[in-house]
Amino acid sequence: MAREHPPPVDPANTLGLDYRELAAALPFRGPVSDVHTHVTSRGAAELYLEVASRFGVDRTLTMTGLAKAREVHAVAGDRIEFICVPDFLERKTPGTFTTRWLDDIRGFREELGSRVIKFWAAPRAIDLAEETPGLGPGSMALDSPLRLEGMRLAYDLGYRVFMTHVADPDTWFATKYGDAARYGTKAQQYEPLERLLDAFHDVTWIGAHMSGSPENLDFVQGLLDRHPNYVVDTSAAKWQVRELSKHPEATAAFIRRNPGRVLFGTDIVASEQMHQMGEDLFASRYWVLRTLFETEHRGKSPIVDPDLHMVDPSVPEDATPDLNGCGLEQAVLELLYRDALETILPRP
Repeated sequence: MAREHPPPVDPANTLGLDYRELAAALPFRGPVSDVHTHVTSRGAAELYLEVASRFGVDRTLTMTGLAKAREVHAVAGDRIEFICVPDFLERKTPGTFTTRWLDDIRGFREELGSRVIKFWAAPRAIDLAEETPGLGPGSMALDSPLRLEGMRLAYDLGYRVFMTHVADPDTWFATKYGDAARYGTKAQQYEPLERLLDAFHDVTWIGAHMSGSPENLDFVQGLLDRHPNYVVDTSAAKWQVRELSKHPEATAAFIRRNPGRVLFGTDIVASEQMHQMGEDLFASRYWVLRTLFETEHRGKSPIVDPDLHMVDPSVPEDATPDLNGCGLEQAVLELLYRDALETILPRP
């Protein structure tokens, strides 16, 4: 008799949850804004908006190249606002991060009314610069002459919110970025950021992914204390759940201590490929993050986290982290989910 193989595990729903039912059961009642997504195609936009509305999301900010942004805008209208970014899908094309990038800064502003621009400066930008025609060593550093030119142009055009991706998970520094001579230490990633926070002191800066350090909220608090123009978002659901669930009480205390300076975001990638994977991919991110912030849930996340196996090969490849909620009260959730963003960036 042939041996039956178990059905494949859905990496977005290892627990077999009904996300539609769970969305309706979440305790917070009110609109939610998602400040950090990547919606990149018409079909994915339609499915994303359907799922997002189920979780109360009525305002979305997203990042994709200008050509794709035009396509998404045709479907989404004013339901999605666009953050200006280079077209990373065209990274092999000369000019994508230089002359075309400067043109796109104008294009996003003039065509789509963009008010936010993102400067991605993860350590692996060193690798990207080496692989991209026309870029030299250090070109993608946050404070490189190329980046500074883009910042000055954006400022002159009226952008007053800059988003940054600085650093990466501690798990990556223990593995992918083990060569500190090449990538720098995690602490070193923040040195140019702090200089720029001072240089552009009348710009609001959003530090994506809890400023890249959910593992060390005391460090993030120091950044907020030193720079009143700095706020953070909660995006990168797997990363945030893994780290913030380790200390839910400290997470709650951090958010309460910084009213209006923590913005809700997911980092959902809604591409055509992700669209084909089905709605659970999008729903899972909203459910785990809202459960993390709204409830005192104690259990496992339904999302596979590859970093667990990466840092410890004895852990199964389909392992999931704990999901431990911090149970924020309604008034704090209103700030996190809506009012903080409305203060920084009122609806158009």
